[in-house]
Amino acid sequence: MPRLWKRHLSPLSMNTNVNDNIAVSVQNLEKKFGDFIAVNRINFEVKRGEIFGFLGPNGAGKSTTIRMLCGILTPTSGTGHVGGYDINQEQELIKQNIGYMSQKFSLYEDLTVEENIDFYSGIYKVSRKYRKEREERIIQMAGIEEFRSSLTGTLSGGWKQRLALGCAIIHEPKIIFLDEPTSGVDPIARNNFWRLIKEMAKRGVTVFVTTHYMDEAENCDRLALIYKGAIIAMGEPADLKTQCMKEDVLKIFIPDPEDWIERLAKLEVVKEVALFGVALHAIVKDGRLVIPVLSELFSKAGIKDFTIEKIQASLEDVFVSLIEFYDEAGGLCEPEKS
Repeated sequence: MPRLWKRHLSPLSMNTNVNDNIAVSVQNLEKKFGDFIAVNRINFEVKRGEIFGFLGPNGAGKSTTIRMLCGILTPTSGTGHVGGYDINQEQELIKQNIGYMSQKFSLYEDLTVEENIDFYSGIYKVSRKYRKEREERIIQMAGIEEFRSSLTGTLSGGWKQRLALGCAIIHEPKIIFLDEPTSGVDPIARNNFWRLIKEMAKRGVTVFVTTHYMDEAENCDRLALIYKGAIIAMGEPADLKTQCMKEDVLKIFIPDPEDWIERLAKLEVVKEVALFGVALHAIVKDGRLVIPVLSELFSKAGIKDFTIEKIQASLEDVFVSLIEFYDEAGGLCEPEKS
């Protein structure tokens, strides 16, 4: 599959029609705070039943975008629809028809688990005819039966997270927005949370999730990578890794790898180097030419126990490369579907 790079001097053109298969769509969406451009004329669509990931570092514009889509912030310019409702004109209708879970825990810690669920049932105006049934379903889905009478403040981060998700979907919305939902919880809790997200998607719920965890992004059907308020790549995770990487990635096992990060970064043939577990990942233009150079360097340093191999790029490798490309030339990588 050939690499496909599209460099744009103007925003990416998207279909502006609202149809039954599109849950979220935005066109030239922009948000300014004074002279600061937090979101820079972005365009994308999210299909119904899709897990759509919004990936980027802190301060990239993820939360600002999600707040505009949820009717919390008014865009400076641009248009968009969520569930068919206009983000500029129908914010209250959007709020009534979506689920939203913010990155900060927003439940009442001095209420029990059941009391929090009951409170949010009232907030979302769930009919009393169905309220008890839905509350029981939420407790079972989240696996928190044993904590139903516990004060919410006594729960661990992972259980609070499940409870927050349950409260966000108590009214059975077709679209749910999750803003950094797993921030600050342990890996096991994150995996359990993503299991719940996938189960919802199988039932036809559209999930829009922001994250800066690259491994989490692998769970998404499609990703948009955002940097400095602009979308710099969009596509399926596998296609982004195979088509949006202009350089090679070398995996280097060497004693005391931390000591070599700065030394390798100074080499002209190495564009980026970072620690991945116990190994180093070096981004280079041509791995075939660079491997002998690095081998000679290590040998001259008296190191015999090292290995260097060319590997497929990780999402983090891709993101680092795309950021450098964007800073140098600007542009969007939108891979062809494999």
